[in-house]
Amino acid sequence: MLKAMSTAPGHPARMAILCGVAFVAVNAFFYFLSDSYFDSHHQIVNGATVPSFSPDQVTHIRVVFGGITAVIAGVSFAAGLAPRVLGHLLPTGLGVCNLVGGIAGVSSRLPSVLGATLIMAGILMPVLAWSSYSRRARAAWAFLGCMCGVFAFISLFGAPKLRGILDVSLWTTMLLPGLYVVAAVTLYVLRDDYVDREPVRA
Repeated sequence: MLKAMSTAPGHPARMAILCGVAFVAVNAFFYFLSDSYFDSHHQIVNGATVPSFSPDQVTHIRVVFGGITAVIAGVSFAAGLAPRVLGHLLPTGLGVCNLVGGIAGVSSRLPSVLGATLIMAGILMPVLAWSSYSRRARAAWAFLGCMCGVFAFISLFGAPKLRGILDVSLWTTMLLPGLYVVAAVTLYVLRDDYVDREPVRA
């Protein structure tokens, strides 16, 4: 979805086609992969073998997955058109979410280390985004990109645990890794804006 990004605004039609093709491809892959998964899972009920997932559950899972990928595709499309703005706005929004989640977790059953990490990340990410955007600070840009990449990895594998702690749908927590990936890749394609240049000699 983000392959054709550049630091300059992209062509809307081209970006729409790329995001649309990626959306269809990912959902088609998930459809066939999930079909195999659902067919291989059964349970015993009253001595009879029945599928573990009902047709309604299968449909719900696929629809929700489609909704998540649609959101990520939409954000990717917007980031492709305005990478510099979205590349800093998205980490700022994610940082605010971390801050809110960390503060809420302090008084809940959220582990204290995780709560403190979310609070620190929630404070740092908007500050780094502002420094990178307004001052074009290379260090702030690099640190922010690394944070987004790390959180993408952590939130992907930590989604089941986070779902249990926050008592929300697994699909809700699975949206976060996708947004972090979009943020990290968008920041990466801005790398030419932060290349050290030779000072101009008089």
